[in-house]
Amino acid sequence: MKHRQVENAGKAGTEKPEWYREAGRGPFAEDGFTPQLMARIELAAERRNGAGRFVLRRRIGIAGVTAVLLLGVLLWPLADGGREGYTAQISSFFGEKNAAAVPPSASPSATPATAAEAYNPPQGSAEFELGGLKYYMPLPSNVDKTYAQVLETPLGIVWSPPPQMTDYLKPKYTRNTEPYSLYLTPKGHVELSADSAKRIYTFPLYVGSAQTYFGLGQFYSAGDYLLVAHYSHRLGDELELRKWKLSKINLKEAAAGKVSAPEEILNLDASFTVYRSFMAINPDREELLVVNYTGDGKGGYIQKSKLYDIAGGKSQLLKKEVLIENKEKPSVILFSQNVYTVRQGAGVAHYEFNGKKYAAEVVLLTGQQWYLDYQPQEYQTGS
Repeated sequence: MKHRQVENAGKAGTEKPEWYREAGRGPFAEDGFTPQLMARIELAAERRNGAGRFVLRRRIGIAGVTAVLLLGVLLWPLADGGREGYTAQISSFFGEKNAAAVPPSASPSATPATAAEAYNPPQGSAEFELGGLKYYMPLPSNVDKTYAQVLETPLGIVWSPPPQMTDYLKPKYTRNTEPYSLYLTPKGHVELSADSAKRIYTFPLYVGSAQTYFGLGQFYSAGDYLLVAHYSHRLGDELELRKWKLSKINLKEAAAGKVSAPEEILNLDASFTVYRSFMAINPDREELLVVNYTGDGKGGYIQKSKLYDIAGGKSQLLKKEVLIENKEKPSVILFSQNVYTVRQGAGVAHYEFNGKKYAAEVVLLTGQQWYLDYQPQEYQTGS
């Protein structure tokens, strides 16, 4: 199907390309297949044909995502000597200029629902299944529900509704017109709405200037913390110039009604795209495992692993090699704006720290080789 999309997306005249007809028979037959989504897919397919290389796009949000090729394809061009200045240090998203970001709201009156609570989602809702329970997020008709995002955590369901967007037909200028927010809803409360949830945090709309926008990526559960991938995008810049970061939010404090602004953990630069780089989380110990590679000068790679204490904010290099077991082949779930999002688990990373062995769930595959391993041959090189 994806190959036919590429072949037919650029047909001239009034005939609908093949991917429209395929969509009508496939999972996009539901009302989530919006004109905005069609525009993004067709533009991406046309750009792939014209540029003679794979064009990928970011997909925000799907229940159960455990491994995401989220950052690498936006950064890979830099691994081969990309634009100057991209890997330079950038100021924090959460400095004084962003002091207007909204803190957590007061505790909601909602209580966990009983098993008998009615499940009656309004038309146009985004629907999810977490922990064997169904949830729905009521949304207005003018937003793209494929950008809704939810996550089950020990403290409840964390979710983010898709903001209103503009300039869908101009990828370098596509932007949200309202800020992203994170909410917390008790497990079992089937309706994910702001009226019955606790607001964790509302991010700033802009990053430093009115021409640079804040974008929300995936977020991940890490014990009492939430790890959030986010980026800044200046209007008119190429998508690969997005500047990605990873921050933490103290979810336990936010759930208790305390102000818990995001704190930056690391910049996600081009070094995260080498070979089979990845990230993993050990939620029990609240640790983030970051595994990078560097060339050894002989055609091979040397692993460099760093362990982050999420709560304490400290990090330490690991001496022994980190291994992944039970690795499953990810499956593409959406060809969208500039990234392939993949759904199946990438496995468990085993690491040793202070003489003891631990395991962490792999949540992000950022290295370029992961993409090359899992993509069909026709998508690995330009035509």
